[in-house]
Amino acid sequence: MDAYVYLRIAPGTMAEVLAGLASKQGIRRAVAVVGSWDVLLHAEGSDLKTIAKVVLSEIHFIPGVVKSMTAPVVPPDRIGITGFGGPKPPPIVADACYVHIRAESGAAASIAERLSELPDVAGVAVLGGEWDLLTCVTQPWEIASGVILDQIHQLPGITSTSTLVSIEFREPDDDRDQFSGWN
Repeated sequence: MDAYVYLRIAPGTMAEVLAGLASKQGIRRAVAVVGSWDVLLHAEGSDLKTIAKVVLSEIHFIPGVVKSMTAPVVPPDRIGITGFGGPKPPPIVADACYVHIRAESGAAASIAERLSELPDVAGVAVLGGEWDLLTCVTQPWEIASGVILDQIHQLPGITSTSTLVSIEFREPDDDRDQFSGWN
């Protein structure tokens, strides 16, 4: 069982939160994102109850975590996608765009199949929760925005989208003074 977990964190705690997530069992990968959430992570467990236990009893206690939302991945066979296990799930990587899609009723499976055929799409998951699908374009925003507008938005059955942009987070150097970045 897979799930994508979204975290909102307190300002200035990104390094501590990412370090805390790295030590948790069942967390495959986490990345800092820009958008309505601060961190996106891919969790796995034997079932949703196992993933929920990790989120509620471990992730919520990482200093800096303020809020979470868990979106379980719907197995492809539950929506009628068969053969080769269905689309591969979106990877969690830096310098990528994660497009959340709302679909017309009954359109999620066909959208997932069409997305998985696009060369610029690295993975697709049908989700339970606020959004129907999650897809990943493994390009920086400046390139991915064109893919999103020209290819993804054009697919029939999509009613709305929302995008998170992942970034490579590096903690700022502590030995700089407040004016060293000014010219």
